[in-house]
Amino acid sequence: MPGRLTFAWESPTWGGGIAFYEPGADGVVLARAYLITASQFSDVLEQEMRREPGADVDLSEVIRNRQHTLGPGRYETLHLAGELDSRPVVTFSAPDVDQLGVRAPAEAYVATMARGLRDAHGLSSGEVVDYLAGCRGIGRARETLAGLVAGHPI
Repeated sequence: MPGRLTFAWESPTWGGGIAFYEPGADGVVLARAYLITASQFSDVLEQEMRREPGADVDLSEVIRNRQHTLGPGRYETLHLAGELDSRPVVTFSAPDVDQLGVRAPAEAYVATMARGLRDAHGLSSGEVVDYLAGCRGIGRARETLAGLVAGHPI
C-alpha cells in the first residue's frame, strides 16, 4: 500500500508502540489483505477499539472520498488504500499518528510482525530487518532488529 508504517501510542496489551498506517507519507507499507464483508470489517474495527461489536460501519463515504473519520479514536479513520481484484482495500488508522506519540514497539510485537512479514511476503530475515528499520518509530539498531527477527533478542 502506498504510505508509511509508524509505531506509536502505548499498547496496554503489548507494552509499547503498535503499527499505524500513514497513507499520505512517502513509501510502501507491506500488508496482507483479507476478503471480508462490511459486517466483518465493522466487527474487527470495533474489537480493535475495545468496543462491543454490533453496528455496521457505512463504508460508502471512505470509498467515495478515500478517507472517512468516524470519531477521535486511534483506529477511527478509515482509508481506501487502493483496489485489489477490482475490490476496494479499506483499512483503519489514526487521524494524526504524531498526536499519539511515536513510540518503539515491544520486542514481542516486533517478533510477531517479523513472522507475519515472512509468511505474507516470503521475505528473508535480512529483508524483514531492512523493512522494519525503515519504519518510523522502530527505535532499534539494525543488529538488535536482526536478533529479534531471528528469534534471539539482544
